[in-house]
Amino acid sequence: MNNALLTAIREADGRYLSDLELRPFDHMMESFQTRVGLYNHVRDHGKELVLNALRRLMQTPHRQVVQEHAQQCQRDMLFTLEYVSKGILLNDEDGFMEEYLVWMQNIIRSFNRQSACVVAYRLLKEEVRSTMPGDQSNLMALYLDKLTEALDTGI
Repeated sequence: MNNALLTAIREADGRYLSDLELRPFDHMMESFQTRVGLYNHVRDHGKELVLNALRRLMQTPHRQVVQEHAQQCQRDMLFTLEYVSKGILLNDEDGFMEEYLVWMQNIIRSFNRQSACVVAYRLLKEEVRSTMPGDQSNLMALYLDKLTEALDTGI
């Protein structure tokens, strides 16, 4: 569950939460249907999104990376979509940053593939923007932007 919400509950030990402390719960409930819809869409269409992004990556100077590592690229991008979707479902951007983003940044940098990955995830973001409803694609774009920023310049 969302780290901020869990922290608020822990800090309220022995008392009720104030209206101000309840606001994140209200926000989470208001956006719940959007987040579930996004999760379902990515679950059902994630492979198509990734394959389309990789096809487009083949038309860039990073073509050789796809030719040599297509299966790994597809696997990693699908895993990223799954992790992003779970983070969005739980409304847990902090958890995504702490648990996934740092790990992914370190792995990609160790293989010196950050420039190709930045382009690939930007293309994936374009696929998301063109196929998902606006509220869902906006949420997904926030996470993909954080990912590309981490891969490009670091956290």
